[in-house]
This record gives sequence, structure tokens and C-alpha cells, in this order.
Amino acid sequence: MPSLLTPAILSSFRATPLLASSWYYVAAATFSVCNRPEEIPVIFKYAVEHDARRRLAAPQPTLEETLLNDSLTRPSSPTGSTRSTGSYGPEDESALVDCTDRDPADVAEIVRKTREALLKGCALAGLPKTINSMIQLRNATPHEFRNEVVVRPTLSSEDEQIRGTEFWNQVYGKVSRRVLSQMNTAYPDLAQYAVQHVYSPLLSFTSILSAKETSYVIIACLIPQDVNPQLKGHLKGGLNNGATKEEIMRVRELSIQICTLCGITWKEDVAKL
Repeated sequence: MPSLLTPAILSSFRATPLLASSWYYVAAATFSVCNRPEEIPVIFKYAVEHDARRRLAAPQPTLEETLLNDSLTRPSSPTGSTRSTGSYGPEDESALVDCTDRDPADVAEIVRKTREALLKGCALAGLPKTINSMIQLRNATPHEFRNEVVVRPTLSSEDEQIRGTEFWNQVYGKVSRRVLSQMNTAYPDLAQYAVQHVYSPLLSFTSILSAKETSYVIIACLIPQDVNPQLKGHLKGGLNNGATKEEIMRVRELSIQICTLCGITWKEDVAKL
């Protein structure tokens, strides 16, 4: 399937200064929910090329250093050896994004934030879409950036639930108890699951994506699903998490732009602030 994304479209995604450091993971989360995971490597490549600084040229080794390195060089791997690819099938090296001239720290941040946005989208749009999107991102990610393990703090279940409840209350503000009561009335297990298994371990973890950035992702994931009641709450939740109205509206506009590219339609106008 050909990509929907042209350089002009990608340029328009990152054109607003309000989302200069956020556009790529907002876009990736939206495409994931729209079930177009194949667009995520295109976004990743463009973000690396335009948002990662160029690597400073390394100083050339002296003759003595060159001779020493040559003497210490180990024999290459035997002919016919292959890189282990786990359960993903044969490695397609041509799919890897070329990051050789880019600052590794910048590339690592782009990978890290995109992964986290897709992971948080799992709670909003389902595990299958997240799996497909993660695999697409992994296949485009150079090997040296693939295996980073995010060390999430080891909390007791009680402390984790406190963190999740605090995040819930921060998002919903004055209506937090009312929203929880509505969910509890619908089905008590629903309210318990939302706080204990979505907000506590996942959405309230803000070491990679801040509370504000998490709201960006939530909004981007809700818009394709045509769920205005929940979207209205999280548009206001973005304000409660520190975003400005202008930032939230730009996230909304970007997500709508992507949904339109993907052929998404809505029963009524998409909610706004």
C-alpha cells in the first residue's frame, strides 16, 4: 500500500511551533489508531532527518591510534552468519532509517517518545493496533536504538494506585468523582479497571511523556474513534495537565488532518474547546 505521506504533508505536520517537539509522536499515535501502521516508519524517518541534530564530526585518529586499532581488531564473523531477529522474521536492512550522521541522543529521544505514545495508545484503541505499529517502528529503528529498556519505578500496588488516582483527579479536576461514579454505576469493574490497570501503571507514568504530552496522545487517539463524550473530557484534561488552549487545538487539528487523509468520518463535528 503506497504511503499517504508526502514531504509537503509531513512539513505541514511540523510547521506549527507549538508542536515543534511533539508532532511526530502525536502523528504516530493517530495513524496507529487509524490502522495505518505502515505510515509510522515514514514519520520516524522524517523526524530523524529534520528534528535530530547532525552529529559532530569525530576527530580523525592519529597514525599511532590507527595502527593500534588494527592490531586489536577481532576477526569478522564467519561467512553465512546472520543477525538474530527473534520472532519478527528475516531482517530487511533496507527498512532501517539511516541515522549515522545524527546525534544519537536526539534519535534515542525520538524512538523513546514514539514508543511511549504508541504504548499509551494501547489503552485507548486496543492492543492489536499497538502491536502492529510497534513492529513497524521496530523494523525501521537502527539496531543500536532498539533494545533500550525503560526502567519504570518499582512501586507497591498501593503506591501505584495512589499515583493513578492522583493523575485521574488531575485530568478530570472538579468532575473527577462524578466521572468515576458514572463508570461505577455502569459497571463497578469498569471504574476499577480504568484506575488500577490503565491510569495507575500506564497513563500516570510521566517520565518519558509528561502529563501534558500524555494528554496530547490521549486526544490524538480519541479523535479517530468518534467518541465526543470522552474527547470533551480530555480536551479539558489537557488544560488541567498544563497545556494551553492553542496547543490543544493544534493537536486536535493535526489529528483531524491525519484522519481525513485516512478516510475517517464522524457522525457529528469533532468536539473542541
